[in-house]
Amino acid sequence: MQRKNNAGSILKKAVAAARKAGRAALSMQKNISVEYKGAINPVTDADKKSERILIDELSKLGDFGFLCEENTVKKLSGTMWVIDPIDGTVNYAHGDPTWAVNIALVKNGDPVLGITLNPPTGDIFWALKGKGAFLNGKNIRVSAVKKTARALLSTGFPYDVWEKPDKVLRIFRKFLVVSQGIRRPGSAALDMAYTACGRFDGFWEQNLYPWDIAAGAILIEEAGGRVTDYKNAKIKCDETYIRKNRSILASNGLLHKKMLSLIGEKK
Repeated sequence: MQRKNNAGSILKKAVAAARKAGRAALSMQKNISVEYKGAINPVTDADKKSERILIDELSKLGDFGFLCEENTVKKLSGTMWVIDPIDGTVNYAHGDPTWAVNIALVKNGDPVLGITLNPPTGDIFWALKGKGAFLNGKNIRVSAVKKTARALLSTGFPYDVWEKPDKVLRIFRKFLVVSQGIRRPGSAALDMAYTACGRFDGFWEQNLYPWDIAAGAILIEEAGGRVTDYKNAKIKCDETYIRKNRSILASNGLLHKKMLSLIGEKK
């Protein structure tokens, strides 16, 4: 990493930045202004304020680039912060507590640090490359479930589902009839964090962005799981991912091959 800050110091300060942004979002939740980037894709003034807080705080840690959902700053570099200030904005805007502050430090497309904070509960997940994954300071691991019939899975629906429902529903139906259950919480960040700690056994979704998945990717991999696209290819959490099909499959590793076969996309 850079300057006088080592990885542990950067993690500690990034956690503090996430908490600060989360407190700001919580304080604004009862009186927010909502705009729409698409028919069902909202953005609130809290998204923008929280992102600004994160940029200001993380800018103190070194000369890193930024790739942010709300595009407050877009400064691309080999090593950059990838930020979603509120992942699960629909939930947030409706008062549902399933939303997260999502931060990752990405080097040449590979996450080396990830933080996912659920402000309503205070639960905070973090991971450092080669150092493991943690929930509230305690080490976490993916589940040991081997059969889809015993698997609790999660997914999400893309914002263009009105226009393109067929593929989403086809894959959903395949998992529906072979799994123990499917949940659709509405925050990819928390879906992935919960997969990392074994609450979910696997997660799939399409049309996501680097800021949705970068933190979750390192959490899951450091917890012993696997993360690929629908074709079993490694994901790069940078602008190249935005230009591709943007699919993601995350699992405890034991279910990955079976989940890939159910999705059925060829290389």
